[in-house]
Amino acid sequence: MMHNGPQVQIRPSRESDATSACDAVNAVAAEKWYLATVDGFSLEQTRAFLKRVVDGSLPQVVAVVEEEVVGFSDIIPNTAKGFTHVGRLGMGVRFEWRRQGIGRRMLAACLSLAPNAGIEKVELEVFSDNVAAIRLYDSFGFNQEGLKLRGRKLEDRYQDVKLMALWL
Repeated sequence: MMHNGPQVQIRPSRESDATSACDAVNAVAAEKWYLATVDGFSLEQTRAFLKRVVDGSLPQVVAVVEEEVVGFSDIIPNTAKGFTHVGRLGMGVRFEWRRQGIGRRMLAACLSLAPNAGIEKVELEVFSDNVAAIRLYDSFGFNQEGLKLRGRKLEDRYQDVKLMALWL
């Protein structure tokens, strides 16, 4: 379903996005099969996370329609000594806004910000049955680095977890 209404804007996240970003993350998490969390995050956790992102100039963008967050993408650097050149990608798009190129636009924007945060390598984990996401990551040049067979079991259903990475 295409939305012929307002334009989707891709922009860096702001602390003022906390409520809407929390709603968006929790909506995708509630679907259970796409994010590592199925419970989502509290508004307080989201506020603290966005403050860390903004204060640290970390690569995170949101897709916004009339100030409502409909998608999110971030690359959070590892803080452990010896691993700070690596960032972890997380992203999601609300169900009703998928298949319109929003994820592609967010990923491109987020990847362009990553070198400014000292990130040289972007890693991610994706469930192997999330074919659309894998296709997106492949199109950006991500390579599979590993596979966790039956890495997650939820509601008596196993999901393999693909480990993918991109050197910038």
